Amino acid sequence: MNQHDSRKIALQAIYLYNQDPGLTAAEVESNVKSALDLKEVPKYSQELIAGVIDKQAELRDKISSKLKAGWRIERLSLTTLAILEIALYEMLYSSVIEDRSAINEALNLCDEFDEPKHKPFVNGLLANFVQE
Repeated sequence: MNQHDSRKIALQAIYLYNQDPGLTAAEVESNVKSALDLKEVPKYSQELIAGVIDKQAELRDKISSKLKAGWRIERLSLTTLAILEIALYEMLYSSVIEDRSAINEALNLCDEFDEPKHKPFVNGLLANFVQE
């Protein structure tokens, strides 16, 4: 399984977690494993799931800091939020992928899972972190 497929699994797991933040990373992995009928959750998916859950407050603070005045993170769809959290986690904490590639992967996830109108928003918000 390639990294893109691992990100897709992680996206669905983080989406589930965002619906029920009381779950542990292990419970989220178990739920996504069952929902997607997987024999096992790929190692890179596990890393992303655990990392985003562990760093979620920090990631959300950073995302919130880049929103326009009057916007709150609660206004974002859970899908868009999960895409942003995974991409930002990779940009800040992963040595596996370059920042611009993480953004490109986030945009690919938008194409597959999110509303087309959210793609420019995701691109613009994440680009702020490359310029820092």
